[in-house]
Amino acid sequence: PAAIAEFQTTQERVGSEIAVSGYSYEDTLPAPVLTFGALEALQGLNGEAGVKRLSLDTRPGDAGGPILDGTGSVLGMLLPRIVDAKKLLPADVVFAASAASIATRLATEGITTAPSLRSGAMAPEDLSTLANGMTVLVSCWE
Repeated sequence: PAAIAEFQTTQERVGSEIAVSGYSYEDTLPAPVLTFGALEALQGLNGEAGVKRLSLDTRPGDAGGPILDGTGSVLGMLLPRIVDAKKLLPADVVFAASAASIATRLATEGITTAPSLRSGAMAPEDLSTLANGMTVLVSCWE
Protein backbone atom coordinates (compact mmCIF):
# COMPACT_ATOMS: atom_id res chain seq x y z
CA PRO A 1 0.00 0.00 0.00
CA ALA A 2 1.03 3.61 -0.51
CA ALA A 3 0.55 4.31 3.23
CA ILE A 4 -0.02 2.26 6.35
CA ALA A 5 -2.52 3.33 8.98
CA GLU A 6 -0.74 4.10 12.24
CA PHE A 7 -3.12 3.98 15.19
CA GLN A 8 -3.02 6.72 17.78
CA THR A 9 -2.02 5.49 21.23
CA THR A 10 -2.28 8.72 23.23
CA GLN A 11 -5.47 10.19 24.70
CA GLU A 12 -7.35 12.44 22.29
CA ARG A 13 -8.51 15.93 23.23
CA VAL A 14 -12.22 16.65 22.96
CA GLY A 15 -12.70 19.61 20.64
CA SER A 16 -9.63 18.85 18.53
CA GLU A 17 -9.84 19.03 14.74
CA ILE A 18 -10.16 15.73 12.88
CA ALA A 19 -10.62 14.68 9.27
CA VAL A 20 -12.30 11.72 7.62
CA SER A 21 -10.99 10.34 4.36
CA GLY A 22 -13.74 8.85 2.25
CA TYR A 23 -15.33 8.56 -1.14
CA SER A 24 -18.03 11.16 -0.49
CA TYR A 25 -19.09 11.07 -4.14
CA GLU A 26 -18.59 7.31 -4.60
CA ASP A 27 -16.65 6.68 -7.84
CA THR A 28 -17.25 10.13 -9.39
CA LEU A 29 -13.82 11.35 -8.24
CA PRO A 30 -10.56 9.42 -8.69
CA ALA A 31 -9.39 9.94 -5.09
CA PRO A 32 -10.87 10.20 -1.60
CA VAL A 33 -12.08 13.51 -0.20
CA LEU A 34 -10.97 14.86 3.19
CA THR A 35 -13.79 16.28 5.28
CA PHE A 36 -12.83 18.26 8.38
CA GLY A 37 -14.69 18.39 11.66
CA ALA A 38 -14.18 18.05 15.41
CA LEU A 39 -13.96 15.32 18.03
CA GLU A 40 -16.96 15.96 20.30
CA ALA A 41 -16.86 13.07 22.79
CA LEU A 42 -14.86 9.94 23.57
CA GLN A 43 -17.98 7.78 23.94
CA GLY A 44 -21.41 7.32 22.39
CA LEU A 45 -24.52 9.27 23.40
CA ASN A 46 -25.33 6.70 26.08
CA GLY A 47 -21.74 6.43 27.31
CA GLU A 48 -20.82 3.51 25.03
CA ALA A 49 -17.12 2.69 25.12
CA GLY A 50 -15.29 2.05 21.86
CA VAL A 51 -17.24 4.76 20.06
CA LYS A 52 -16.35 8.41 19.45
CA ARG A 53 -18.86 11.16 18.69
CA LEU A 54 -17.85 13.56 15.96
CA SER A 55 -19.17 16.82 14.56
CA LEU A 56 -18.72 16.31 10.85
CA ASP A 57 -20.71 16.75 7.63
CA THR A 58 -20.47 13.34 5.93
CA ARG A 59 -22.03 11.50 3.03
CA PRO A 60 -22.80 7.75 2.81
CA GLY A 61 -19.62 7.08 0.77
CA ASP A 62 -17.49 8.31 3.68
CA ALA A 63 -18.55 5.41 5.94
CA GLY A 64 -15.66 3.05 6.62
CA GLY A 65 -13.06 5.76 6.07
CA PRO A 66 -10.26 6.47 8.55
CA ILE A 67 -10.63 9.29 11.05
CA LEU A 68 -7.33 11.15 11.28
CA ASP A 69 -6.02 13.68 13.76
CA GLY A 70 -3.82 16.59 12.74
CA THR A 71 -0.67 14.44 12.87
CA GLY A 72 -2.10 11.84 10.49
CA SER A 73 -2.64 9.24 13.23
CA VAL A 74 -5.78 7.11 12.90
CA LEU A 75 -8.32 7.76 15.67
CA GLY A 76 -10.91 5.36 14.34
CA MET A 77 -13.19 4.45 11.46
CA LEU A 78 -16.34 6.34 10.45
CA LEU A 79 -19.48 4.32 11.09
CA PRO A 80 -22.55 4.49 8.83
CA ARG A 81 -25.11 7.11 9.88
CA ILE A 82 -27.72 5.82 12.33
CA VAL A 83 -31.23 5.76 10.89
CA ASP A 84 -33.91 5.79 13.57
CA ALA A 85 -37.45 6.88 12.71
CA LYS A 86 -38.10 7.80 16.37
CA LYS A 87 -35.02 10.01 16.85
CA LEU A 88 -33.49 12.45 14.43
CA LEU A 89 -29.96 13.49 15.34
CA PRO A 90 -28.51 16.79 14.13
CA ALA A 91 -27.03 16.48 10.63
CA ASP A 92 -23.44 16.90 11.81
CA VAL A 93 -23.56 14.21 14.55
CA VAL A 94 -21.76 11.06 13.44
CA PHE A 95 -19.93 8.25 15.19
CA ALA A 96 -16.68 6.39 14.73
CA ALA A 97 -15.36 3.09 16.03
CA SER A 98 -12.32 3.92 18.16
CA ALA A 99 -8.81 2.89 17.17
CA ALA A 100 -8.55 0.85 20.38
CA SER A 101 -11.71 -1.15 19.60
CA ILE A 102 -10.52 -1.77 16.04
CA ALA A 103 -7.08 -2.88 17.28
CA THR A 104 -8.70 -5.25 19.80
CA ARG A 105 -10.88 -6.82 17.10
CA LEU A 106 -7.94 -7.20 14.71
CA ALA A 107 -5.85 -8.79 17.48
CA THR A 108 -8.46 -11.55 17.86
CA GLU A 109 -7.73 -12.39 14.22
CA GLY A 110 -3.96 -12.36 14.77
CA ILE A 111 -3.44 -8.98 13.09
CA THR A 112 -1.31 -6.38 14.85
CA THR A 113 -1.68 -2.66 14.27
CA ALA A 114 1.12 -0.14 13.91
CA PRO A 115 1.21 2.41 16.75
CA SER A 116 1.66 6.01 15.70
CA LEU A 117 4.80 7.87 16.71
CA ARG A 118 3.70 10.98 14.81
CA SER A 119 3.85 14.43 16.35
CA GLY A 120 3.23 17.92 15.06
CA ALA A 121 0.45 19.05 12.78
CA MET A 122 0.57 18.16 9.10
CA ALA A 123 -0.35 20.62 6.36
CA PRO A 124 -3.78 19.78 4.86
CA GLU A 125 -2.21 18.79 1.53
CA ASP A 126 0.19 16.39 3.29
CA LEU A 127 -2.68 14.92 5.31
CA SER A 128 -4.60 14.46 2.07
CA THR A 129 -1.66 12.64 0.46
CA LEU A 130 -1.32 10.33 3.48
CA ALA A 131 -5.07 9.64 3.59
CA ASN A 132 -5.12 8.95 -0.15
CA GLY A 133 -2.59 6.17 0.40
CA MET A 134 -4.69 4.35 3.01
CA THR A 135 -8.25 4.87 1.74
CA VAL A 136 -9.75 2.66 -0.93
CA LEU A 137 -13.12 2.65 -2.67
CA VAL A 138 -15.20 -0.44 -2.00
CA SER A 139 -18.30 -0.87 -4.14
CA CYS A 140 -20.90 -3.60 -3.89
CA TRP A 141 -23.18 -4.85 -6.63
CA GLU A 142 -26.21 -7.09 -6.36
